Amino acid sequence: MNLLALRAGGRRISQIAQWISVGMFIGMFVLFVVSVIQRYVLVRPVNWVDESILILFLWSTFLTEALVLREREQVTFDVIWDLAGPGLRRAIGLLAAALVAVIFTLAAPTIVDYVTFLWREKTNALEWRLDWVYSCFIIYWLAVIVRAIDKLALLGSSGWREHVKDLAPDAKANVLG
Repeated sequence: MNLLALRAGGRRISQIAQWISVGMFIGMFVLFVVSVIQRYVLVRPVNWVDESILILFLWSTFLTEALVLREREQVTFDVIWDLAGPGLRRAIGLLAAALVAVIFTLAAPTIVDYVTFLWREKTNALEWRLDWVYSCFIIYWLAVIVRAIDKLALLGSSGWREHVKDLAPDAKANVLG
């Protein structure tokens, strides 16, 4: 399987994750309305609704970050990047991607170990095992590693200049700049 096929599969996974994230946000909204009605109209608050909203929020946050958002949609401090030429940008990108890949890969066994350790604990209201609740963090962690390796491959390829070129100011999704 070649790299282009892998990237196409990644885009398809991203589209599916986008719809799942939308569904989770809709679920959070519906559960929030149910919670308000239960608490203020029926005067019978229920804990499972609040816990469900919290779990949906956790999952939507990590899945969206791991599988939906692209690098250019992240908030970044890019003053040095904007001042650097293509060669220095490539070096910065390679160094950053390598550091992230190495650090996250070295920490991955500990992360997986801790999340799997949580099988002993359960949520208060729904009594769901915490290893299942926090398994979204493992998905996020692995996605960060895969993205860093992909960035290393892109910046190490012959077409690296395409990945370090200047973006037009309106093409930057960065809310700070």
